[in-house]
Amino acid sequence: MVLTQQGRRQTGFTYIGLLILIAIMGVTLAGIGTVWRSTQQRHKEQQLLFAGNQISNALTTYYQNTPAGTQPFPKKLEDLLLDKRYPNVARYLRKIFADPFTGTTQWGLIKGADGGIVGVHSMSELTPIKTDNFPKGNESLANKKHYSEWQFNYHPNSITPVATTASPVAAPPVNPNPPAYQVAPPIVLTTAPTPDQSRQHLCDIMHNNDANTCAALDTQFDSTVGAGCMLSANLRYSICLSGSNAGLPPLNVRYK
Repeated sequence: MVLTQQGRRQTGFTYIGLLILIAIMGVTLAGIGTVWRSTQQRHKEQQLLFAGNQISNALTTYYQNTPAGTQPFPKKLEDLLLDKRYPNVARYLRKIFADPFTGTTQWGLIKGADGGIVGVHSMSELTPIKTDNFPKGNESLANKKHYSEWQFNYHPNSITPVATTASPVAAPPVNPNPPAYQVAPPIVLTTAPTPDQSRQHLCDIMHNNDANTCAALDTQFDSTVGAGCMLSANLRYSICLSGSNAGLPPLNVRYK
């Protein structure tokens, strides 16, 4: 079969059109890929804020519940899962949350003068997308160049140091949260507690952490999200106090 000159021209135009179409598709797919990566990174930023604040709240509660003459800050993050300073089980964190950018539970540790952990930071050197409009309590994260600069410390302004008298009892901390999210702080156990006292102590710690999380969601999103979270927090607290073996429902949280 022999192509005429007109046929060869049509074939040439078709080939050029195909190349243009492929180029357009390539640009479109590249744009979609960029948007997808940006969306994924923003989602991980929200996860990092949640995980970092959970650890920060746990460090604050650990400090707040320091018995007399003991280390005020944990030597390792695992101490937040089981506070061995008490004869009974005391927990401030349900698990060591993973850094969403590294995929591991290895955090950069910020230590105080006594060697105890006072805060954590991400190990990622990626450049953040989010640089402003951080929720209350995280304002210091604005305009950082790397996620490794996102530091989550205990809240020194929201707690009162433990007294060092003969019968030390921590004064109630100042709660910076709105009234809807203010709950009674966990009591400091200075003597061996009864089983009921031990259960209430642990339930109070959980309720306090849940309320702080709900307050953060209120700031990050709106009062409707915070109220829904607080409703589930109060339900968890009621079930915890009852000593039911049915298990606690999850806290109603929102990530994005």
